[in-house]
Amino acid sequence: MKTILTTKQVEERERFEYWHDIVGNIVRQDMFQLSSQTFSGQIESGYIEDVQISELTSSPYHAVHSQRQCEEDNFLILLQTEGISYTEQDQRMARLQPGDFILFDCTRPYVFHGEQPYKQLILKFPRSLLHARYGQTKLVTSVKMPGTQHPVNSMVSTFLRNLATSYLDLDPLARIRVAECTMDLLATAFSTVSSVKLNEVYSMTNFHRERVRSFISAHLADPELTLSLIASSLGISIRYLHKLFEPEGQSVAAFIRDRRLDKCRRDLGDPKQIQRTVTDIAFQWGFNDAAHFSRTFKRRFKVTPTEYRTTALNTFSAQV
Repeated sequence: MKTILTTKQVEERERFEYWHDIVGNIVRQDMFQLSSQTFSGQIESGYIEDVQISELTSSPYHAVHSQRQCEEDNFLILLQTEGISYTEQDQRMARLQPGDFILFDCTRPYVFHGEQPYKQLILKFPRSLLHARYGQTKLVTSVKMPGTQHPVNSMVSTFLRNLATSYLDLDPLARIRVAECTMDLLATAFSTVSSVKLNEVYSMTNFHRERVRSFISAHLADPELTLSLIASSLGISIRYLHKLFEPEGQSVAAFIRDRRLDKCRRDLGDPKQIQRTVTDIAFQWGFNDAAHFSRTFKRRFKVTPTEYRTTALNTFSAQV
């Protein structure tokens, strides 16, 4: 379900203040009106798993996300769909035209400037979702990803716009897979930019990190998957293995746990696997203690595995 908020529902003199409040539901920032004309804005928002998708139409304004507002551990993707806007973060500036997109890190200050009426698609999601796939995000904040000049960027830009128009029609299982695919595509797009800026040592670190991720993905269902097994199989030390994941802000063990939980959540929401027990699904993906799995799942997703499964399958049945 989408939530639609528009300045048309308040008095003209109160519209910009109202806009400041509703944009604040996406991210905290100070906003300044750039025109004396009556302000107009509308936001349509919804969710696909942990990703908030907002379609925004607005009169011109200037926004500053300051250091005191850098509390949320989230990323923003801004995709320009109409008009022109400007962004700045980490001493990098970008001029966005329709089809272009950029990454903002909400844990650091940034500046946004829309000096003419514009439309944008905004994705907000936990930083961990992208860091699990691409750990060098600081290299690409406010770097313009031209949506019409690069084959990967063009594909991602088109995908995101299609996602915004169709995600409400997806069944629970498809929503999980599409959300994961979204993060994979964004990671691929940003890697095409940053790879040319990495020195040889950093590139080798990234190479080994990807080897580790690939090995983990291939052996995720193995309950005997340990740090020792990973290190010995790839010919690296456990100490170096830990060092590879330091820039991610997440330990290797946490990465394995979260990927297993993602697989379990996908299968729990799959109507084709309704005959399987929760424990069977958990054990298939490397867990070996049903009570521990249930606690870990609830800590991550805020509901028990059974509660999640019931809700997901009921939602699917209602859509059929």
